[in-house]
Amino acid sequence: MNEPGPRSKALGNVFKGGGGLDPTLIDRLREEAGPIDLKGVLLVRGHFPLGIRELLPKWIPKDRELRCFTFLREPVDRTVSHYFEVREGREGRGDIKAKLGLPPLPADPTVDDMLERGYLHDNLHTRMLSGLAEPFGEVTSAMLEQAMENLREGVAFFGLTERFDESLVLAKQRLGLRAILHRSDSRVNVARPRGDEVAEELVRTAERCNRYDIELYRYAQELFEAAPERGELQFQSELAALRAARTDGEIEVEAPAPNEFGGGEDAWKMLVEARATCHLLELRVYEAVAQTAAKRARLSELEQEAEGQDKRLQSASSRSQELERKLQRARARNRKLEAEVKRLRAAAGDQPPREAKRARTHGGDGRKRPRPQRVPRAGADEA
Repeated sequence: MNEPGPRSKALGNVFKGGGGLDPTLIDRLREEAGPIDLKGVLLVRGHFPLGIRELLPKWIPKDRELRCFTFLREPVDRTVSHYFEVREGREGRGDIKAKLGLPPLPADPTVDDMLERGYLHDNLHTRMLSGLAEPFGEVTSAMLEQAMENLREGVAFFGLTERFDESLVLAKQRLGLRAILHRSDSRVNVARPRGDEVAEELVRTAERCNRYDIELYRYAQELFEAAPERGELQFQSELAALRAARTDGEIEVEAPAPNEFGGGEDAWKMLVEARATCHLLELRVYEAVAQTAAKRARLSELEQEAEGQDKRLQSASSRSQELERKLQRARARNRKLEAEVKRLRAAAGDQPPREAKRARTHGGDGRKRPRPQRVPRAGADEA
């Protein structure tokens, strides 16, 4: 929302949501499958490894700074969610193996079935943050150590899905975002089992295949808790305002004044309400900006289509004119050939067909020859 329209570009997913891998983006960044156009782009996004930061700089202007950020989700819950998403996608949209190039799943697949066939990926956070451009093989403790270092020093910001509001306020302060109030995500699967409803065996399997991610997430929680901004009054007031603002326009202040605030509850409520109003106005402004950007992008596409159509028409017109010129030249050559044929016939004493017929029916002096007498046919007796 902060970088709408052509200022934001999805590069594609290396780790596919429905399963499988697609290294096309990595090949393109290495110029093995075509260039990447990032003209005017301020934000790139997708499910790709942090390792592409080594390949991106040659595609962006030299005076631009490349900063990376990400969100982490509790690994067991993420795997369980992904498991049910693949199951429902398989049942609700038919067999997806043809699209993904993956082997078919059994009728009632387990997590291990999906891992074995490539529909799920173990330790996905560790893979993504290891710094490798293609972290497709076995995950190692060395990759975990590098992922921890990258999380600590290699990204400008990281958030936690389970602490989404705090993460958004932190993102606003570290990334310079202006609008962070968000509407609910329609992609959330509200029907899948959660908490105690999830089978114990499924949870144990998800833990087993994410042992590196669980350690990485625990480390991420420690880093998040230690973020210096979280102890500042500005952070707390922004967080209270974000939670007080409702996308339907209502404001409801629930957070009490922190100890650092010395103005009393009424003053705190006024401050939070004012900031919540700002959040609502920023949301409306940037939704309008996003709509305008989308319309401008569509207008640009139509203009490009019209320009392409004009070029095709001009090309067709030029082609038609060229064909007409060729036709005129062919007709001129034909007339010359006919004149040459007549000249050659005249030089050889030949006569045109009509004059030759006249010569057969008249004498050389032009007088008409008498018709030859017909001999009557013999009758039957004479025969």
